[in-house]
Amino acid sequence: MNIKYRLLCKRLRQERKRVGVIQYYNVLFIMELMTDKDIWCMEQLSNGIKRMYMKDIREWCRLHSIEYQTVFVYRKEYSLVANIWNAYSYLRWRVENVWGQR
Repeated sequence: MNIKYRLLCKRLRQERKRVGVIQYYNVLFIMELMTDKDIWCMEQLSNGIKRMYMKDIREWCRLHSIEYQTVFVYRKEYSLVANIWNAYSYLRWRVENVWGQR
């Protein structure tokens, strides 16, 4: 498990926040869930995750006012080429989000 992911979850739990995690290939979306409605919404999102992309998850979080952070995790069950491609896709997505906010 990624050290950044563990530290982030530990910090959120120490702050007494509920944490939800959605995994999209190599990317973990770590969400701060404030209410029971947020938990229910996250469960509904995770049921439909097969038809969504990272930008869709980001937009869903924005529309539901849910704070999130992302972490890239190298996964051994994927080939090296797949991990590199997923890392490239993740970094490209991050850059597009930064440029899109300007």
